Amino acid sequence: MAHPLEALLVLQEKDRKTARLRREVRDIPIRKSDIEKQLEGAKARLESAKEELKRLTAELHQIEVDAASRREKITKYKQQQMEAKNNEQYRALLSQVAVEEQEISVLEDRAIGLMEQNETAKAAVAEREAELKQEEAGVAEEIEMLEERLKEVEAEIAERINDRKHFAAGINNPPLLARYNRILTNKGDFAVVEVDKDYCTGCHMKLPPQIINDALNPAKLVACSYCGRMLINRR
Repeated sequence: MAHPLEALLVLQEKDRKTARLRREVRDIPIRKSDIEKQLEGAKARLESAKEELKRLTAELHQIEVDAASRREKITKYKQQQMEAKNNEQYRALLSQVAVEEQEISVLEDRAIGLMEQNETAKAAVAEREAELKQEEAGVAEEIEMLEERLKEVEAEIAERINDRKHFAAGINNPPLLARYNRILTNKGDFAVVEVDKDYCTGCHMKLPPQIINDALNPAKLVACSYCGRMLINRR
């Protein structure tokens, strides 16, 4: 006489495979999110490079504005020199021109350094853009693979649900099937477990001798006195 729990063990294996697939379906959006987060570092590096280029460009522009303003002053001072009424005024204006020319020289030196930095910053932006583009391509490929996998898993789940329905219909013991479903839902892993060396393989507690013997008998349906899972003894 076949033990009635043998069919439930087969059903349980089907249910566990379906449960694993359902977990994979739940995990795929999380995996997609984790993959997309990989881009955050590349985006941050690109943004940082752009900010540095923006800062250098603004500073260079300000130097150009300052230099232009000082050149205007020099032009004004030279015009005033031509109108100077005495040597003292002429020498004072000449001194002002010298000061402005010295400041322009300092600005021009600074501008040369900034232009070099600006070119380096432009190269850094281009490099970061290429890096981001490459990572975006890799992320897009990984996400596409996950989406394809999602379709495959969902299709497999649908097939397994249909197979499970037909298999469960062949178990001519509605109360036992209902009990199995209730325990599986409650425990989340196993509803039927085997006895192994006097222990319940569900909760790993040592079983009383009577329970162990009753689990050998196909005519008796026994449960672990600790975890409530149904027991089958195949020894």
